[in-house]
Amino acid sequence: MGVRVAISRRKICGFASSEWTFIGLLIGAMVLVVYVGRLSLAEARRTEEVKQNAVVLLKWFDDLNTDSSAVSAELVSRCKPASVMAGNTEKTTEKTWQGCRDALSAEGGPLHGVLNPFDAQAPVFNEKCDRSQLVTRGAIVVDEALKMPPGQSAVFVPMALNRTLENDLGFRVVVCDKGSFAIKIGESKL
Repeated sequence: MGVRVAISRRKICGFASSEWTFIGLLIGAMVLVVYVGRLSLAEARRTEEVKQNAVVLLKWFDDLNTDSSAVSAELVSRCKPASVMAGNTEKTTEKTWQGCRDALSAEGGPLHGVLNPFDAQAPVFNEKCDRSQLVTRGAIVVDEALKMPPGQSAVFVPMALNRTLENDLGFRVVVCDKGSFAIKIGESKL
């Protein structure tokens, strides 16, 4: 005859210890899901803040093109090509992207006081989104549109800091997300 082996299961409050282990693991997994969800939400909020900063920049350039009287004279003098400025017939110094970019972040500029939401020590502007450099997370990137023959799609390259601003200079604005991937915000021209 067969020998019956009784396996003793320890019960606590009517549940076996293996059932309590499962319940503990389930609660731990739910806590981990909530934690990761909160981290993802915080990253998404930072990315949205960067996008809003870029939208402000594009709106400012649109205002500069349509009604430069609504824009501060200091910013117009640093960012708008001289030949476009009404009544300006004298030769002025060349305006560069570096000078305009500095004016945009200076007092009175649309990005005055704006910090990189991912890292307050990181720059607000960068030349490109680089996945190998954490400092590019949350940066605004302005790319210059190269002049192409009619019928061909536009090609964009990073706008050099010493790039002279000129009429009909096309550009696009992108932002770098938490992984330093580029997110296109929009295009405009001077």
